Amino acid sequence: MLLSTGITIDKSSPIPVYHQIASDLIERISKGEWIVGDRFPPETELIQEYEVSRVTMRQALAELEQRGIIERQRGKGSFLTTNPTPFIESLNFPSPNQEKSKKNDSRVLEWKYMKEIPLYVQQMFRIRENQELIFLSRLFLRNDIPVGLNHTWFPAEMVPDLIEKGLVNKSVTDTLNQRYQYKIQKVENYIEAAKMNAQEAALLENSYDAPALKIISTHFLDSGIPIEYSNTLWVAATTRFRMIAEAN
Repeated sequence: MLLSTGITIDKSSPIPVYHQIASDLIERISKGEWIVGDRFPPETELIQEYEVSRVTMRQALAELEQRGIIERQRGKGSFLTTNPTPFIESLNFPSPNQEKSKKNDSRVLEWKYMKEIPLYVQQMFRIRENQELIFLSRLFLRNDIPVGLNHTWFPAEMVPDLIEKGLVNKSVTDTLNQRYQYKIQKVENYIEAAKMNAQEAALLENSYDAPALKIISTHFLDSGIPIEYSNTLWVAATTRFRMIAEAN
């Protein structure tokens, strides 16, 4: 449904209306429609603008408050506390020791050795019988807010003591380059639309069935051997991707 304001809300979508509104408000804030310290439009004004019920609008505003974007002050209204500038993830060729923003961080959720391996991962690594992989699960954060959920696999025999020693600078690229002297020669990326399941939504502090973007990546050595296979689920409302293509 296209509202008189030009805002599109699809009430037939499986994505909750309140989440669509929250995502649209975040987009408007990031474009500078309001700045930090501004009093946010009153609930009644937003209800008229989006043509929804008071309950739906309160759910949308509660999501913004939960993310720390607005702060509600009793008797005064809501105020913008931060500008949720989208997290920019580069799809260019990875480079070790690249400058990292202090706003961006990662948190390891799980490390483990695996022999029971998903079929699609087996096929990628051409797994031999009894061959082990190392599985790593991480949260990517911006300003301490989750923006991505990453799952990565490595051939255990090619990265000895990886779990015991952990990541260099919290970076897989830095670890492969500096500790193991591996040089990545090719990266294949696939992008697909996705929706969060209940577990993913909980980890990403989002609503169930919220829209997401999945990036599936395989990193190859100069021998053509895959050294890293990963899939990352990014929060669609707060993430943008940057890719530069140059002619040879």
